[in-house]
Amino acid sequence: MSCPIGSSSYEIRPGDTFATISRAFGIPISDIALLNPFVDPDNLQVGQILCLGTVNRPTVPCESGNYYVVRRGDSVYSIAQTFSLTTADIFAANPRLTENLFIGQVLCIPENPLRLEFRINISAKTLSVYQNGVLIKEYPVATGKPTTPTPIGNFTVINKQLNPGGPYGTRWLGLSQKGYGIHGTNAPESIGTAASNGCIRMFNSDIEELFDITNTGTAVRIFP
Repeated sequence: MSCPIGSSSYEIRPGDTFATISRAFGIPISDIALLNPFVDPDNLQVGQILCLGTVNRPTVPCESGNYYVVRRGDSVYSIAQTFSLTTADIFAANPRLTENLFIGQVLCIPENPLRLEFRINISAKTLSVYQNGVLIKEYPVATGKPTTPTPIGNFTVINKQLNPGGPYGTRWLGLSQKGYGIHGTNAPESIGTAASNGCIRMFNSDIEELFDITNTGTAVRIFP
């Protein structure tokens, strides 16, 4: 795992929490969360690697509340494409921004005008995308095993992560239910089955397509 320039790696030890790490290193918990968006703070694992450091937040308020931490290889254009926005949208939301991004920089991402809702049918193993109440796309998914079921209810997407790797595949969409998300997979043969620890798995090509049109705040309804 490579951490952004200006931050360092830290291996989780027994008894660690975001709060104890924050006190030990003098780093705000919010900065730890921003640098580790796909880590569940309520389920830290001994030996797990975190990135620690402070982040440079936008100098103007971010009305959407949708922040993005710049990573290696990012450009204003690639970030705009990721969020289905234009480069003009990104510059307008970050008045002092230039083309010269640096790793660990925090950008404000404006709200995407594309209003979507995801409906996940556990029994059918499908994720359906609705725009203004109209079905526009349906994807096959894998859901939770009987021993680790997928939670039922209404949630929202609260964070997005590029290339989380391992069992999460190439993209991660974190849900407002802590510890759960919609993500890619390194086990594509599991799609269409009840195989996960509760998350929603998708083919990497499908989650990459979905990721690009999803903004934080997108509604997600999961039903039996």
